[in-house]
Amino acid sequence: MSHIGPRSRRIKRTEKKPEEKRPRTAFSGDQLSRLKKEFDANNYLNEKRRQELANELGLHEAQIKIWFQNKRAKMKKQSGVKNPLALQLMAQGLYNHTTVAMSDDEMEDYSPSTGSNPTSQTTSAIVAQ
Repeated sequence: MSHIGPRSRRIKRTEKKPEEKRPRTAFSGDQLSRLKKEFDANNYLNEKRRQELANELGLHEAQIKIWFQNKRAKMKKQSGVKNPLALQLMAQGLYNHTTVAMSDDEMEDYSPSTGSNPTSQTTSAIVAQ
């Protein structure tokens, strides 16, 4: 297996037909238990730890990496915490990567005119760049 660095990209293959797609990974109970235990200890894995875990569990590194990414995304979504910069940009109409409308309170809390957002100066500086 050739090593690809953390910043390099693989060339995309042509789109696969549905019958050619790899089936969804069905992790065993032991594998899930071990992945959850590892996640509880550390939400992020370095390359060495990912390789070790893949060998221990009989999985590909990519499967481990994707499981951790999905778990972090799930945790973030369940927390309900919204990114202040995204809220600021939405209030200004500059960010449209959401399908959930903001409440009036959220709009007011993160409106640049109220100055109630502690990161508004930083956010404005970032947006201005």
